[in-house]
Amino acid sequence: MITEADIAAATHIRVPTKFAFQNRDGTIDASCIARASEVLDASITSYRSRGPNFKRLKATTGDGATYVVDLVSNNLDVTDLAPTGVLRGTGCAVIGGVLEIEGARFREIAARIDEGNRLKTESHASWRYGINYVSELEAVEGHPVRPGLRTPQIGALHAIAAHWSLSNGPAIVVMPTGTGKTEVMLAVTVESRGDRVLVIVPTDALRQQTADKFREYGLLRRLGIVTDVKNPVVGVLTGKPTAAKFDVIGTCNVVVTTMASISRGDDHEQMAFAALFSEVFFDEAHHAQATTWNKFSGFCGHARILLFTATPFREDGKALNGKIIYNYPLQLAQENEFFRPIQFLQIFEPDSSLADLRIAQKAVEKLRADLANGLDHMLLARANTISQAKKLFEDIYNVEFPDLRPVLVHSQTRGREQVLRNIRCRQHRIVICVDMFGEGFDLPQLKVAALHSVHKSLGITLQFIGRFARAAANVGGASFVANTAEDGVPEALESLYQEDADWNNLLSDLSYDAIDPQARLSELVENLQPLDEKTSELEISTLTMKPKLSTEVFRVPNFDHSGYYKAFRPTQLIYQPIFSQQDQMLVFIVNQEDKVDWTDSRDIVIDTWDLFVVYFDEERGLLFINSSRKYFAPKLARSLSTDPQPVRDEDVFRAFSNLRRLILHSVGLTGLSRNVRYQMFAGLDVRDAIDPVLQQDKMKSNVMGVGYEEGQRVSIGCSRKGKVWSLQTDSLAGWRDWCRDLGVKLSNENIEPNDFLKHTLIPELRKNGVLPDVKAMMVDWPDQLFESASFKITVVHGEDRYSFHECQLDMVEWLPSGNAFSFKLNAGGEVECVFRMTLIDEDAAQGLFYSITRAEGPEISIEAFNKVEPAIDFFTANPPLVRLADGSQLSGEILLRPREELAEVFDHDLIVQLAWGDTLLNQESRWAGEGLRPRSIQQRFIDHLEQGPSAFIIDDDDAGESADIVAIEDTEDTITVTLWHCKYSSGATPGNRVNDLYEVCGQAQKSTKWTWNFPTLVAHLTERETKHRRGRPSRFVRGSLDKLVVLRKASRRKYVVFKVGVVQPGLSKAGIENEHLAILGATSLFLRTVTNHPLMVISS
Repeated sequence: MITEADIAAATHIRVPTKFAFQNRDGTIDASCIARASEVLDASITSYRSRGPNFKRLKATTGDGATYVVDLVSNNLDVTDLAPTGVLRGTGCAVIGGVLEIEGARFREIAARIDEGNRLKTESHASWRYGINYVSELEAVEGHPVRPGLRTPQIGALHAIAAHWSLSNGPAIVVMPTGTGKTEVMLAVTVESRGDRVLVIVPTDALRQQTADKFREYGLLRRLGIVTDVKNPVVGVLTGKPTAAKFDVIGTCNVVVTTMASISRGDDHEQMAFAALFSEVFFDEAHHAQATTWNKFSGFCGHARILLFTATPFREDGKALNGKIIYNYPLQLAQENEFFRPIQFLQIFEPDSSLADLRIAQKAVEKLRADLANGLDHMLLARANTISQAKKLFEDIYNVEFPDLRPVLVHSQTRGREQVLRNIRCRQHRIVICVDMFGEGFDLPQLKVAALHSVHKSLGITLQFIGRFARAAANVGGASFVANTAEDGVPEALESLYQEDADWNNLLSDLSYDAIDPQARLSELVENLQPLDEKTSELEISTLTMKPKLSTEVFRVPNFDHSGYYKAFRPTQLIYQPIFSQQDQMLVFIVNQEDKVDWTDSRDIVIDTWDLFVVYFDEERGLLFINSSRKYFAPKLARSLSTDPQPVRDEDVFRAFSNLRRLILHSVGLTGLSRNVRYQMFAGLDVRDAIDPVLQQDKMKSNVMGVGYEEGQRVSIGCSRKGKVWSLQTDSLAGWRDWCRDLGVKLSNENIEPNDFLKHTLIPELRKNGVLPDVKAMMVDWPDQLFESASFKITVVHGEDRYSFHECQLDMVEWLPSGNAFSFKLNAGGEVECVFRMTLIDEDAAQGLFYSITRAEGPEISIEAFNKVEPAIDFFTANPPLVRLADGSQLSGEILLRPREELAEVFDHDLIVQLAWGDTLLNQESRWAGEGLRPRSIQQRFIDHLEQGPSAFIIDDDDAGESADIVAIEDTEDTITVTLWHCKYSSGATPGNRVNDLYEVCGQAQKSTKWTWNFPTLVAHLTERETKHRRGRPSRFVRGSLDKLVVLRKASRRKYVVFKVGVVQPGLSKAGIENEHLAILGATSLFLRTVTNHPLMVISS
């Protein structure tokens, strides 16, 4: 309690906010402010108090007003004093001469519903005067600053007015964080004179903060935007919107709540609640959850809906439902200095165990520098989880930097509000948190961010950075510290986390790149105009439509969208017919009753809804129709065009053009004889479908397969009757783009419909127990294992563990036409184990047609797929892949043969000669033990590469290698990776020894698995450099690991080219024989199929 000395020291009193009305009814708190809290000069004396502590005080202000302060819990009769007001509280103190009352409030507050209704009506009537569109002007000579609205605020207000003059549909306002979205909402509330406004925010903290701004119009009064308007009655809803609360809600001009509170109500309660509002505003709308928001917004069809956000897409990346009516670019916000400059401070630490400490050290170094320069800055360390935040606090910040008084804050922190007050009072200079400093908490002094875990969402990242970078008084620019070696950064954010990244430019680019597709989709949907003036209860958002990538295609001389209804009977009800003249797209929904197929009774029917999407490619004269109703497209095409001709028969199979490494999942054939009209082939039986097609005694009826086109895995299916489909779904815009690309192929008469079969692998089951009569080139882990396991394979021998990156398989013995072959697993150059795979004749087979046994070496296990098993069991389930000299490949008992014929010989002119000088041709590796071998083949070839343009030259030699030497060139738009394989000569001088070629060509084919994915190759090289140098000071001859990681991140915006080459000084170009050229030719053909580039050959 306060003492006599405290009273003597008090010269002012802080009077709390005085409410003209406040009604708290459970989860709804409605109030109207009569006068804001203020500090008044006053003389303080005791009032009816005795003893050393005073529990009742009297304050007389300079203008003669009297206030009684009552800290006792009983009602005090003060009629004799007739004070201006009685202030209740739980305690008080004098701070800086000001009497501060803890929990201060006025004792007498009007709570009657009729008083709330009266104030609501008066406030609404005062809105008739609207707002003053006063824009902010900078100070110029002779003229001070003119307060007013910022440029984006003025623009947004006019855009909203323009939209509402034409439409009541949902609208999206895009404004970067810090440009004043809340003031726009406040101004719109007054200007629109809505009966009652609902404001939805994403978090509890933002709910209270927003309500406080609405109670006194935020900054609008001070800026002169609103004058002569009365404070509104503002309600805060913290629970389910039940009917029992509607009387109190009825007193409100504005209600602020969260979607979480609304969604607690059932459909009836939500519908009744929505009916109370004329306008609905959703702040930070990117947080909208599809199920809850879509359902509630469906109940708000009568209301005008505005969605405010810095990023017009949800956290899951999907579009918000509404038209983007205003989009203020982040670049303009930066140019107009709404944001401070941003500095990105990188650390590069591939070792995750050290990364957090290095991030903290760098961030604290920056914080100390800012404080030393007189800047009132604080540091925020962001973690991804509470457990990570605790570990950062306990192990790093509290131990290493105690003088900066680090504090841990998260959703489970005790006394959280007091901790936040302490933070605002600068008692802590370092704050470790998870995500509590997102929407709803603004502290301008937070200017150094230590990103121990980066946001995976672009939208949240832009919000987070925006809050740090917004301009404020007495603070400098924002700094962000992150580890540029961290993996798992989403593609959209890769450019931010690169070496020397300029965030001031990149942020605006990222914002534009993310928002522009949503704006274009919004524009497409906006272009779709209703064709039927009749209204219906059904209204499906076109933004949420996800048609299957499927179509039937027609060649048409014209297109008349208005005839669509002619294709349907009166009993088929058409809903939402919409058409875009600009995009030549037609969309509508049809409802009808269908009979069930298991009875002729008319008493049982199915209520069916079908989506129809039509796109006309005017340039190519093609009409695309997507229909969820089978066999209806031709009829619809006839109603939209004269004499439509379906694209069918052989022409439709042009859709497979340009697909490589195609694996057919199913093939249906139509026979030309009367005996067998149709056959379906799948799995291994697909091989039986190809030859009849090529021999032309059967026709393709339908084909489905998966392959690669321009580096992307795609699925495609075609039916001879004219249907083309994929396994994916997409938006309306995505379906249109897919159709455009398909139209290019279907219109190309130079494409032979059977060409794609040349690039098809045909499976054959080896049931005779005999190996192919072809020499083996190499043995390796199976391709599908490589892809699915992502290299998380470990070889275990006793207590020793060897990662995939230091293990390899090599062929020991292969006898063409034999019944078995042997292969060796080398782990870390320390453990070797030989296995034997034997093919089993079908008469003796019991299940599998092969077996795996251990021939030599110790027992080892392999850890993969979250389990550890003996190597024999592992290879039985995942048989090794053997590539053969004729281009085929064997995996277990299945042989895959390519359709295309092999080139007979390699082009002699493509062989490049190199002068080897005093190179020791029998010495391959450049590094042995602890020393460099300068006369080795690898070192001589590296000397040669160093004369060229390679930005990186990496020695990857040893067990588990991707190649002996990896060379990488980097240009403005292309990354070229060449995997070089070197082989010593089995003779002292160059000659024509065939064995010198087989092994090195096998290594070249083996390395193609590293050409599928550049980041995977970089991850492999990273592990080799950080954990498996094998005595080398570094594997990098040119370039460095940190620069390679930067290049990996840049690779998503560049074209990556892979090439493979062999270096064999034992091969003499002069007089090379056809047998050698045949080996090189087979390898080159395989590489060209996989990498699109032929084999490169270096010889003597």
